Amino acid sequence: MQTARRISQVIFILFFLFLFFQAAFPYKNFIPSDLFLRSSPLVALATLLATKKFIGTLVIAFIILILSIALGRYFCGWICPLGTTIDFGDWLSRKYRSKKPNPKRKLRTWKFSILIAILVAALFSVQLVWFFDPIVIMTRTMTTALYPLFTFFTESVLNMLLSIGIFQDTLFSVYDFLRETVLPIESLFFQQGILFAVILIGIMLLSLIARRFWCRYCCPLGALFAFFSSFRLTRGIVVASDKCIDCGKCQRECKMDAINDDFRSHSRIECIECMSCIAVCPTDAISYKLKLRFVPERFNVSRRRFVYSATGGILTLSLIKTGFHSIVTAGQAVRPPGALPESQFLDRCVRCQECAKICSSTGGCLQPALLETGWEGIWSPIVNARHGYCEYECNLCGKVCPTGAIHPLDLEAKKQLRMGTAYFDKSRCIPWYRAEDCLVCEEHCPLPDKAIKFDIREARRPDGSTKIVKFPYVDETLCIGCGICVTRCPVEGPGGIFLTNALEQRWDESASF
Repeated sequence: MQTARRISQVIFILFFLFLFFQAAFPYKNFIPSDLFLRSSPLVALATLLATKKFIGTLVIAFIILILSIALGRYFCGWICPLGTTIDFGDWLSRKYRSKKPNPKRKLRTWKFSILIAILVAALFSVQLVWFFDPIVIMTRTMTTALYPLFTFFTESVLNMLLSIGIFQDTLFSVYDFLRETVLPIESLFFQQGILFAVILIGIMLLSLIARRFWCRYCCPLGALFAFFSSFRLTRGIVVASDKCIDCGKCQRECKMDAINDDFRSHSRIECIECMSCIAVCPTDAISYKLKLRFVPERFNVSRRRFVYSATGGILTLSLIKTGFHSIVTAGQAVRPPGALPESQFLDRCVRCQECAKICSSTGGCLQPALLETGWEGIWSPIVNARHGYCEYECNLCGKVCPTGAIHPLDLEAKKQLRMGTAYFDKSRCIPWYRAEDCLVCEEHCPLPDKAIKFDIREARRPDGSTKIVKFPYVDETLCIGCGICVTRCPVEGPGGIFLTNALEQRWDESASF
C-alpha cells in the first residue's frame, strides 16, 4: 500500500506538471490545465461564500470533498502536489531534522483556526484563500519562480554544451524538442517571483521542526478534509491488539503524528492514509480495511477558539477593506480582457497566476500586482504594458481561469472589448518633445482602423528651424487598451505613451461587445 501511495504521488505530480506546461499558446485543452485548481475544495467553498453563487467549473472539488467521508484525508497523502513536494523535502532533510519531540498536538488546531478565519472572511466578500491553499501555492510558485528558474538553467546548460562544439546535431534536436514542449519563446520574468519562492522554501524548511509541519499545523485545506473525515463511514487503519508488541515504530514513522500513545488507536482526523505505519510494523499487526463503521470523531476545537478565529477573520477583512489604495496606481491597474467588475473579480480571483502563465506564451503582459489596487487586490493579475502586451489574436487567459474571475470570451468578442485606454506623455514622446517623427506606436497598433492617428503640422525645433512633424494622438473611440504601443515605445524608461484603465469594459451577464 505504501508503494501504491508513492506511485500515486509520482503520477499526480507528473500530471500536475503536464497540465502546467499545457497552459501555453497554442492551447489544446482536451484536459483543462486548471484541473487541479478546480479540484481544491477550499477554493470552491471560499469562492462560493464570497460570491454567493455556485460555480459549475468547481463541482469536481465538492465531489472530492465528499469522497473524504469514505476515504479520509486521501487527497493529502495520495494526490496533493504540495504534499508530495513536502514529502520530498522531508526525505532530503531527514538527517538534519530536529531530534526533539514533535511540537505539542494541541498546535493541530492552528489549521482549523486558519480555515475558520478564511471562511468567515469569504462570507464577508474578502478572499484569503489565495495565501493558504496548497494547490494555489504550487501553481503560483511554479509560474513565477520555478518555471523561470528551470528555463534559465536549461537554456544555460544547452548553450554551454553547444559552445563546446560536440554532439551539436543531437543538442539542437533536444533544444528544438524542448522548445516545442516545455520551454517558452523567450526568457520569463515575473514580479515578486523571489517572494513566492521564499514562501515555498519556508514551508519546506518547516520540515526541520517536524515532518509535514505545514500539513499538520497550518494547511486549511487539510483542515477542511479533516472535518469531513471526522464523519468517516469506513474504518481504514486497523490494529490487531494481539499482534502489537508496543514497539512504537508506527508512531515514530507517522508523517502526521496521528497514532496515539497506546499504539492501537489513531486520529482519523489527522491520518492522511500514507500507509507508513503498515510498512514499518514488524509483526504485521496493522492493516487497512474499508469496512463500514460510523463512529464520529470529536473535534478538539473549543467554542472559545472558534470565536477567536472568526474574530480574527473579521478583523483581517476589516483592515483589508479599509486599507488605503492610491487613486493614481489604481487607475493604472488594467485587468485582463473578460475580467468581471472589480468587486466580483476580487471575490473570485484566487491569485493562482494561471492566467499569467499562459499569457507569458503570447504577449506576456500579465503580472501579479503588489499594492496597485490596495491590499484587497494584492497578487491579483494586472497588465504591465511596459513589459508585455495583450496579443490581439489571443483569448487564452479566460480559458484557464478556474473560478471564472476572467470570463472566457470568443476571439471576436475579445477583439472588441476595451481593457483600457492609452495616452501620450507629451513630455517624453519623441515627436512632441523633440519635434522628430516616430511611427513605432502607430505601426504596431493591431486594429484594422488604427487607434493611433497623426496630426500633421509644422513645428518649430529647438534650434529654431521649422519642420513638418506627425504628432500622434489616441482615438479613444477605437483604442482597446492592448498596450502593444506602450511595450514597443522606443523611449528609454517610462515610455512616451502609457496605459490606464480609463473607459474599460468589464464583462457581465448583460454585456455585448
